[in-house]
Amino acid sequence: MKVILGIQEAHDASAVLMTDGEIIAAAQEERFTGLKGDYGYPKHAIAHCLRQAAISASDIDVVALASLNWNPVLTKIKRNANFSVDDWLKEQREYWKPVLLEGKKVNYYNLFKDNPEWCYDDTYDMDHLLSGYMDAGEMEEMKQLRRETVSALLNVPLDRVRLVTHEDCHTFYSYFGSHLRDKTLALTTEGIGDYSNGTVSEFCENGRNELASTKENHLGHIYQYMTLLLGMKPAQHEYKVMGLAPYADEKETQKSYEVFSRVLKVVGLNVEYDDMPDDLYFWFRDNLEGHRFDGIAGGLQRFLEERLCEWVRACHKATGLTNVCFSGGVAQNIKACKKIAELDEVNDICVCPAAGDTSLPIGACYYVMWEHLRSNGKPMDTLQPFANIYLGPEFTSAEVRKVLDEEMVGDRYQVTRGVGAQQIAEMLADGKVIARCCGRMEFGLRALGNRSILADPRDPAIIQKINSKIKFRDFWMPFTPTILAERESDYIVNTKGLKSPFMTMAFDSTPLGRQELIAALHPADFTIRPQILREEANPEYHKIVKAFERLTGVGGLLNTSFNLHGEPIALGPREAIHTMDNSDLDGVILEDYLVMRRLI
Repeated sequence: MKVILGIQEAHDASAVLMTDGEIIAAAQEERFTGLKGDYGYPKHAIAHCLRQAAISASDIDVVALASLNWNPVLTKIKRNANFSVDDWLKEQREYWKPVLLEGKKVNYYNLFKDNPEWCYDDTYDMDHLLSGYMDAGEMEEMKQLRRETVSALLNVPLDRVRLVTHEDCHTFYSYFGSHLRDKTLALTTEGIGDYSNGTVSEFCENGRNELASTKENHLGHIYQYMTLLLGMKPAQHEYKVMGLAPYADEKETQKSYEVFSRVLKVVGLNVEYDDMPDDLYFWFRDNLEGHRFDGIAGGLQRFLEERLCEWVRACHKATGLTNVCFSGGVAQNIKACKKIAELDEVNDICVCPAAGDTSLPIGACYYVMWEHLRSNGKPMDTLQPFANIYLGPEFTSAEVRKVLDEEMVGDRYQVTRGVGAQQIAEMLADGKVIARCCGRMEFGLRALGNRSILADPRDPAIIQKINSKIKFRDFWMPFTPTILAERESDYIVNTKGLKSPFMTMAFDSTPLGRQELIAALHPADFTIRPQILREEANPEYHKIVKAFERLTGVGGLLNTSFNLHGEPIALGPREAIHTMDNSDLDGVILEDYLVMRRLI
């Protein structure tokens, strides 16, 4: 048996375990620590993977660390996880502005090293590397330090610990994690990788043939800076800007689009600078002065969609390929992926779950296993597509009971046992908002029934209830549905038969969809980002959706992630009760227990 442990030890830290080409366990560190987007060595996620596989570290054949280049300063301060909007602004004003616009030298670490409210990373002995930019020798030292540290922590021989290129992690995940197996156009677009922020490759089971790469594909950076300019948190709230964009009218959208369109253009197979600013954030801040907030969001989204579609058309013209796998942080913009999918040049597109850096260790596992198979002359069908994302911890009824007793849940809520799908469906149809914390936790950004908040999708009033009293999130944000696979054509327009089991694709809705799933569509443009649910994917959750259909005739449910705003998705029963205590959830299903608010 070939056992590979993949690790992402930068932002959105995570760990993955692959045995003989199949991913059997995966989790993000944030779920265990409660720090959203946690940064650094994911010790809890690693422990879960080993526990789930019932193995010890000595059984691991290869530990695959994602990315060659790795910033010790950002890891030390856990930048993306710890930063508030004010911290991101401080970075722009006190670091990037002096360095880029004023020619000064500033020690980045000194700006952020003494925040008493932050949790700093203490895994790596790297204080001597925190003074500033590293030279080539120090970068090599950092690589060796990472390997030695992980080797010591896991008690795994150093020669079993290796690094996999950031770009390879993305592309190998996007291809081998997908259902595509013919020669495919593999694209990456992101903030920064090891040597690029955009690549174009031809990919097939024989490997990756990179055709182009660039460090000037700043689509991701621009989206990040506009998130900050609009007063939201970069590296976490870009989805809010995407959700805001459809509300802007044509005049305001076009006004802002004209500013964005001056910066980047498609040249050959790359997205490159057209009019290169001295600094992206301050240039856009000055040039967008007086623009409406929704117009900025709308113009930005239009700019992103048009540049990506132009880029894909250029790649198709050069390669003739019509199937696309897309990865990197920008691939998480589902509205842009929708536009790509609608191109005449595209026959099929796959965006795997958590296409940003969270999934890098999956790609690292695929890469190492692919190399092993190739060197031993074995068939590549050993590498299994990413069939499901229920890869995290699960909790027994006994463990649930223990938490209920320790938290004295019965003193404030009604606790019953053995509630079935029919009763749950009846409560949902009656307007109740019920969370479900059952089975193995999902990996990635989307809750697909096991760590979900569920509600009746027919009732528009449910949107305000969930937004203002449960999720505490921005009023303009849309919700999403779970749809029974046999009802797909009733609710979504999917002429190309694209797959959407993981909520990574968006579609136009049908008239019936706008009637029966109205609360789970985007309120401004009625687009839909569905989880298309088949019984074999999640039988217990499927029973609930099917029971709701028998009761109401509606073949779907509103499904949003089970968490409070700014917190990770609930790990297990303790986090589930915490969420209920701090919201107006009507109830939560914990395995075979149902916890409900008492009627007054």
